[in-house]
Amino acid sequence: MNFSIKILSILLLLILLSACAPVDYSQQAVFPEARNDKALLYFYRTPGFIGSTYRFNVSEGKKVVGAMAQDSYFYLFTRPGTHTYSVDDRNEEQGSSITINAQAGKTYYIKVDVEYEVMGGKAIFTEVPEPEAMKLLPSRKYVIPAKVNTSTYNVHAEQ
Repeated sequence: MNFSIKILSILLLLILLSACAPVDYSQQAVFPEARNDKALLYFYRTPGFIGSTYRFNVSEGKKVVGAMAQDSYFYLFTRPGTHTYSVDDRNEEQGSSITINAQAGKTYYIKVDVEYEVMGGKAIFTEVPEPEAMKLLPSRKYVIPAKVNTSTYNVHAEQ
């Protein structure tokens, strides 16, 4: 009986987590190049069963800049300087984040792994070199920018 309760709890948690951060995917991949006046950042999720239903928004401060779902990616252009990106999830307590010292004209690749925890997933951001990113990035699905800026929907923002 105790085992049944655990299974039901896990199933309920998976259903709740799959409702977070809805995303729309493009039928075509989009891979722009960095601009002379801005840095380009690619965020991409790694494949795997663990955390596969965990979706979340990525924010800089209080501004949502994109959404992450299993096997997906998004990109954003940002002004030069230091930027910290974190999980925008009401259930996230670990403070998952990454700080990038962005330089104009340069491209950065941020791999996002998900570690399963008792009460959900934990996103782990890691900056990786281009050759490593290119092993997975081209096979990810591009998350289409949202038309509205809300806390629960992907927003692709140029800063």
